[in-house]
Amino acid sequence: MNDIIHPREQETNRFNTFKELNSNFSLDNSLLDFGGNQGNLLYFSKGKISEEKYTSIDVSKDSLKNGQNEFPQGNFVWWNRYNQMYNHKGIIDEPLPVLKQHDYIWAYSVFSHMVYEDILEVLLWMKTIGAKKIVASYLCNDGDKNSKEVMEYFYNRRINQYGTTVDFRNSDHFYLTDNDYGVSSGKTFIAVYTTSWLINKLKENRIVAKKINSLNSPVPFLEVSYE
Repeated sequence: MNDIIHPREQETNRFNTFKELNSNFSLDNSLLDFGGNQGNLLYFSKGKISEEKYTSIDVSKDSLKNGQNEFPQGNFVWWNRYNQMYNHKGIIDEPLPVLKQHDYIWAYSVFSHMVYEDILEVLLWMKTIGAKKIVASYLCNDGDKNSKEVMEYFYNRRINQYGTTVDFRNSDHFYLTDNDYGVSSGKTFIAVYTTSWLINKLKENRIVAKKINSLNSPVPFLEVSYE
């Protein structure tokens, strides 16, 4: 599934959530939108994010081309890394690009399609960017109301799509490829983590993560810093 261009609809407008979780962000700040696609966050900001200080990095080449054409003063960077959800033709060991310092890093709906090893690689790379704040969404199965809502959504979606599914709603961290567990090729790939497990694993690599919630979305976020 290559070159997915995410649509611009009201339900895909994440700017209010971004601003809620980054309340000190201003036009003076630079932003790295990791998995930023065609610059939808920039588009929905309606001028509250500086185009000149905005960078989108993504595995979808076509979406980045669209974004660069629409926002010529922005910076759109292609990372041609293999991804089981978004870039089946990518290079399995494509290194992350060298980027200049950015004040903020935002990653929405990226870690929910990454195995843990890739998340770790990305977070260690983000350390080199020198941001004052890093916020990334993920999918968790913590037993709280929001977790249950998200798990029910994916469970019912698989029932509707495939007619059956294993019951993963009370599982620990796990990966779903199409309608199976495991890390194998498929059209879709969903990663779900128990927050305590993920935080403890990251701590082994001197990465400090804490769970934060949004009033605008049931999806949780990690705020990341480094020891």
